[in-house]
Amino acid sequence: MTKRLIHTCSLLLLGFLVVCQSSAATRPVEVSVNFDYPLLRQLMVRQLFNQEGERAELLHDPSGCNQIVLTNPAIAPRGAEFELTARVDARLGIDLLGSCKQLLAWQGGVGFLGQPLISPDSRSVRVKPSSTWLIGTNGNKIVSGALWDVARGSLNNFFANFTLELSPYIDSLGGLLPEVLPHQTTQQLQAMISSLKLHDLKVKPASLDATIGFMVDALAKTEQVETILTEEELQEWETRWQLMDALLVMAVKHYAAATSLQEVRNTLLDMLIDSRYRLRDALTATPERANVELRTWFLQSWKQLRPLVRNIALEQPGREHLLWLSLLTATDTLDALDQLGPGIGLDISADGLRRMARMLNAGQADQPLRYHEAVDPQLQQLLRQQVQPDAQRPSALRFNFSLFPLAYAASPAQRLNNWAPDISELDQYLPTVSALLMASVDRVLQQHSLEPEHKRLFKKMVLTTAWQESCWRQYVVINKRLEPLRSSSGDVGLMQVNERVWRGFYDIQKLRWDIAYNSDTGTEILLGYLNKYALKKGEQQHPGGLTNLARASYSAYNGGPSQLSRYRRSNVAAAHRKIDEAFWDKYRQVDAGHELRVALCLGGSTEKTVVKTAMRPISTQTALEDPGSRWIMAQRERHYTLQLGAFSSRNAAIQFITQQSLPAPTYSYPVRKENSTQYLVLHGAYAERAQAESRQRQLAHLKPWLRAFADLRAVATP
Repeated sequence: MTKRLIHTCSLLLLGFLVVCQSSAATRPVEVSVNFDYPLLRQLMVRQLFNQEGERAELLHDPSGCNQIVLTNPAIAPRGAEFELTARVDARLGIDLLGSCKQLLAWQGGVGFLGQPLISPDSRSVRVKPSSTWLIGTNGNKIVSGALWDVARGSLNNFFANFTLELSPYIDSLGGLLPEVLPHQTTQQLQAMISSLKLHDLKVKPASLDATIGFMVDALAKTEQVETILTEEELQEWETRWQLMDALLVMAVKHYAAATSLQEVRNTLLDMLIDSRYRLRDALTATPERANVELRTWFLQSWKQLRPLVRNIALEQPGREHLLWLSLLTATDTLDALDQLGPGIGLDISADGLRRMARMLNAGQADQPLRYHEAVDPQLQQLLRQQVQPDAQRPSALRFNFSLFPLAYAASPAQRLNNWAPDISELDQYLPTVSALLMASVDRVLQQHSLEPEHKRLFKKMVLTTAWQESCWRQYVVINKRLEPLRSSSGDVGLMQVNERVWRGFYDIQKLRWDIAYNSDTGTEILLGYLNKYALKKGEQQHPGGLTNLARASYSAYNGGPSQLSRYRRSNVAAAHRKIDEAFWDKYRQVDAGHELRVALCLGGSTEKTVVKTAMRPISTQTALEDPGSRWIMAQRERHYTLQLGAFSSRNAAIQFITQQSLPAPTYSYPVRKENSTQYLVLHGAYAERAQAESRQRQLAHLKPWLRAFADLRAVATP
């Protein structure tokens, strides 16, 4: 008897443990959804006041004698209920032998109070009437009289027809779950989708809140062994993060196109760029460990998007707004699943991302979700509107070099493209790079206005950034092949512009192989951080003053817009602190006129470089400030130009160039003559003497003098 009792108790205990384990293995997931009152009003208009001018006819007979028209609908919370109101225009009469005898003409309002309830199938919300009334012109409620007798039944039925149908909303979520929980069995998935229910409905001051809930089974625990990914797995990993980025780009473009507010577009763009920096950092982890970081990055990006999307959605018709919110709920659901831990098996697949793209399109024609490196005109337009919202002419950020003056053809880039210098060439190479960077500054500043003190600071910022990022290099030689200078995180070229961060905004191939394009791009980005962030947020007002603008702009250039104040914070990673300190050290050297010390990080000697450069009497200050001097420095000594005149002032030289309508390249160039400075007008750059002489004959009426660049450097203003 005792043994049987023990056996029975053991079975009961075992059964109890099985039930407990089974219960513990099933986890509830709850996602809050919020329907704010502007949205509910839009939905009410769409359902009930769908005639032109947001009108609804409550009563209308063919004779025209009787009519009750409702307009100006509104919805507001009243405790745990909704109050729906509208304006009423009523006309009551009798049809006597085809003639209408009017008995009553009345204008006022109507009120309806009802409680929102979840339907039995838990997929929609309806309103249960509790009271209805008319409102007179004096604001008093009317609940009796002829008009009330005619209208009350119709009013109750009319407003009670307002329904918040959420089946498509819930179905879209149900369609996504199998794509992001691939390790669940078919039976588990069916049970999970069947459990999707709407519950916990609450009327709040700003919105009607509800919860979409479902049950998900935890997976059986398995030993996680980190292994090297196969080639196929690596490709799958690459495709996944690329589609995540592509979906985010699609969303930003989609929402930016839907709003008329430039400030909201700017915020969307900032969010995208900052998100791209975080993606760059997440991708530095090995693929075996990066999935979690990528998922975290993806979900955090959508959290940033949420408030912007809700605001933009209010501008849309009610149905489209509801579909937009379904995508937000989907990302919130992914976040809730992620919070449950790895035992749930959340895995945001490529197919899941494509499904989310279809949700974003809100039932419109499918737009393929693709990751590509081509320039995206919509992204360029967003950037152009943010940087110069009122500009009509093409911006430098488009980098269509056919739009630049002909002077570009004779720029330092001619010498620098495909040049990876050895130590013996640094005395020629470094001044040419300096001239190239200053030419980029000139081009970019043509599109933007800066105060003189900020211009001077910006020029030093550009020289320092190129020093910090690349040691003034665009190319390196690897295995006897010339390659663009690239980092493991995707930074490329002279200004180390990150290909993943700026994908779609700039031409990736030109960033790699065109040093002038890379220089212009990095300079444009750096100026954006100075103008839109450092100056706008008053970084110069903190201890350190004006130079904070350089330090803040570089922190953002290196780490993204959210890292603007990184240089002055104490709670930053040691690696980031080291980067900012290195920039600051280089900036102070550039500020002191020692930018050619960049030679040290190329294996050269600053003394050798400075001595050789000093043989050309062009000073560092002149090279920074005078376009003609920079142009001269960029030319080969054995090439030729034409001197068309010499003037006592720069203004006189410029006036001569204008009067003669001289094409580019034409510059004024300061030289010393005894105790005064003269300004030569120089035109053209010719590799062969015969070319120069041919042009000399064409300009014979100006009596040009053929000059070698080596001779001109010897007489430059010190």
